[in-house]
Amino acid sequence: MHKAIATLKALKDRLGLVLLTRELPFSYFFISRTLSRIGENVFSIAVPWLVFQLTGSTLQLGLAFALQVVPSLLLAPFAGVYVDAASRKRAMLVSEGCRALLGLAVTGLSLLGSLQVWHLYLAVVAHAVTASFLTVAAGAAIPALVDQVDLTRANALIRLSRNLCDILGKVMAGLLLAWLGPAYTFLANAALTFASAALLLPLRGIDGGSPVVRGWRPKVLQDFVSGVGILRRHSAAVLAMADLVVINVGIPVLAIALPVISEEVLRQGAAGYGLLTGAMALGAIVATLIAALLVGRMDEGRLSGLATVLFGLLVVSLGFVRALEWGLLAMTLIGLTAELVSVYTSSILQRTLPSDVLGRAFAAQFTALRIVPAVVFLSAGSVLQTFGVQTFLIVGGSITVLIAALLLQLRVRGAREKNR
Repeated sequence: MHKAIATLKALKDRLGLVLLTRELPFSYFFISRTLSRIGENVFSIAVPWLVFQLTGSTLQLGLAFALQVVPSLLLAPFAGVYVDAASRKRAMLVSEGCRALLGLAVTGLSLLGSLQVWHLYLAVVAHAVTASFLTVAAGAAIPALVDQVDLTRANALIRLSRNLCDILGKVMAGLLLAWLGPAYTFLANAALTFASAALLLPLRGIDGGSPVVRGWRPKVLQDFVSGVGILRRHSAAVLAMADLVVINVGIPVLAIALPVISEEVLRQGAAGYGLLTGAMALGAIVATLIAALLVGRMDEGRLSGLATVLFGLLVVSLGFVRALEWGLLAMTLIGLTAELVSVYTSSILQRTLPSDVLGRAFAAQFTALRIVPAVVFLSAGSVLQTFGVQTFLIVGGSITVLIAALLLQLRVRGAREKNR
């Protein structure tokens, strides 16, 4: 009995769950991010559904999705500069407060019967603006909440929460819309976001205070570039971000290819498509547990590089799949490797970069991870149409493997030169 308890305690420590009881500020932050993510998913499901209900237009629906991307891209450099110069806590509080007020505004308009589609477009734009500040500030704040040795476990816990909330929030939004209607769905979104903001109030010591940026000056791009310039001097951080960019070329490729695979190759239709995407989500959840268990066992940079190589090989293997069970296995492992790279990239950035440039580093990552999928979405469809889904996956996966192997080789060479 005592041995079993000791084993469970050791497992709890390895997974980082002890952080939620030992580090009170991190536990507040963790619960805040969890509630915020659920509310974000409720919002992201409710708005498109309501836009389509009000207009019946797929064009308007597409516009609603597009408006979620553009403002965050334009504001990411400013968000990075502000987060490095000022209070990361204030950036998160204001962002969450604005989101809660948006939820209340849409609730009120819906209850009054005055809600129009342009109101929803404004809400989407405002929500996207807050996403820039909230994402960048949250990523930069974690090193101030836990010890350096616990960064990977902390990031794994945050990513685990994010993945579970992506499922819970979407299901919750669907049920609320069906049972209570849009007004009370947005009210639930506002309540979750207010609660998230309240949990941030006790946090201390997570300000930026960059010596590079001071005050409000009309040199945002200059200050942003100076921060990215500092990032370039840290090869481990640059290689980690490169791994993540490679992964985020592959994810939209899979998003386009999976429906075609399920319909034309596996002959499973919509049910198979749902199972394949669900398998990827399951793999991502498992990855957060594995990342925590592997802390200290191997260099995180090399683990990230190996995971990126394996991701490419798995994409190639998907081009040869003919049975659903093998497709599910491949997609589970793809989700696992992609999530490992995400966890390790955050930890490497937080561990290797000075605190006063973390905001700009995460802003650069935030921008890249939105531009790259957009470019892929625009081009991948025509390539797939020309060459077919299997050739598309085999060639695309092979290119991914070559790039990932090159990045891994650069790591190995850098480690050898450092040891000389």
